[in-house]
Amino acid sequence: MQSIVSLFNNQNKSMTICKRVMCCVAFFICCATNTWAQSANPYILNVGNKPYLLRSYLMFEGKKRTHVISVGTPEKLNYSYDLKQGALLQLWHGQFIDVTEMWHDRGEPQLAKPLGTVLSLSAAPAIAALANQNAAWPDSIAFDDLQNKGYVLDKSKMPTFLYSSNGADISDKIAVQSGGGGIDRTISISNSKGLLYCRIAAATTIEALKNNTYSIGNKAYSVKVPAEAKAFIRKTKNGQELIAPLANGTESLTYSLIW
Repeated sequence: MQSIVSLFNNQNKSMTICKRVMCCVAFFICCATNTWAQSANPYILNVGNKPYLLRSYLMFEGKKRTHVISVGTPEKLNYSYDLKQGALLQLWHGQFIDVTEMWHDRGEPQLAKPLGTVLSLSAAPAIAALANQNAAWPDSIAFDDLQNKGYVLDKSKMPTFLYSSNGADISDKIAVQSGGGGIDRTISISNSKGLLYCRIAAATTIEALKNNTYSIGNKAYSVKVPAEAKAFIRKTKNGQELIAPLANGTESLTYSLIW
């Protein structure tokens, strides 16, 4: 009798193990099917005849950025901008953005994914107050040290971002060049109480070319700066930076990124 009971118990254990295995297999099949469905039918935002502005989370340099706006344009030249750093994160040509992880199911992890080949720039702020022109550029601005003031749209519906930082009011306008070959970025400051600097580019190498043009990185892209900007290249522990001073009071700087 004892051996029969023991056999019955063993059979029950085997059935329980089998059920658990089957449940695990079903769970993984469900996950795989869901993942395949997302990749097979992604939610793609396409831009019509006017710019598309999208607020989202974004992975950049291994960190989840939580205050990002991405702008898609009819010229198919798109960019992402960190509103809490005043940083132009990246640029890309082609289709705009994949929002599957924002809009599918519960919208986790709420990440937007740029489409096409992305030109990564920097998450560091564009404007900083330095003790001198050789002082290290800050990696970031403390959350409460930058006050966002929204943005305004021009007649073509492209935004100019407004914020206060380093004791100055700043506007940052990013416009697509005619033909879509690059962008023109205009940073303006007002009410500044001291000298500020604008970091135009950072890379392992920066080479000065003719006509105030600079080759950034391994010819990844080029930057054109007006002569009156008094831009200069300086060495850093990670490579080189292209910097321009912004005088006290009110001043603006326009430069072009071409790639």
